[in-house]
Amino acid sequence: CMILISWFGANLIVGGSMTTGELMSMFSYVIQILMSLMMLAMVITMITISRASAERVTELLDETSDLHNNDHPLTAVPDGSITFRDVSFSYTGNPEKLCLRDVDLSIRSGETIGIIGGTGTSKSTLVQMIPRLYDATCGSVLVGGHDVRDYDVETLRNEVAMVLQKNTLFSGTISENL
Repeated sequence: CMILISWFGANLIVGGSMTTGELMSMFSYVIQILMSLMMLAMVITMITISRASAERVTELLDETSDLHNNDHPLTAVPDGSITFRDVSFSYTGNPEKLCLRDVDLSIRSGETIGIIGGTGTSKSTLVQMIPRLYDATCGSVLVGGHDVRDYDVETLRNEVAMVLQKNTLFSGTISENL
């Protein structure tokens, strides 16, 4: 666009029908028009991206949980003991693609343990089965001697706490964090 204006403007100036000041004004107006068109194109692009993001967020908000309370859930956790009995887990529910296989583990109430392993060895998945963020594909997870599926989900999650890999719970003073 600028090359064409320069070419035709130079010919008009040589021919005497346009002045140099008029050519500079034309450049200014064309630059303003082109900038406005670029901004319009950016707005259209941002609207398209925003629409796609809104669709993803809506899908997430419309998703229903697969984890439900049974008819008469337990509303109290008697103690903090945890037992994994032949627990196997697959994110897809496919028994051919297990990330945990035949886990047997018993933790007494008040006992502190550490779970260590390499990246991607399902440490977090194992721990997240205790507050029932995931249900075991096979086997059972017991808290206080009862299967986690027998508890009210909210009650169970209020009673279970864990410290993950990052060893600082918060930074600053307690009053700053409140």
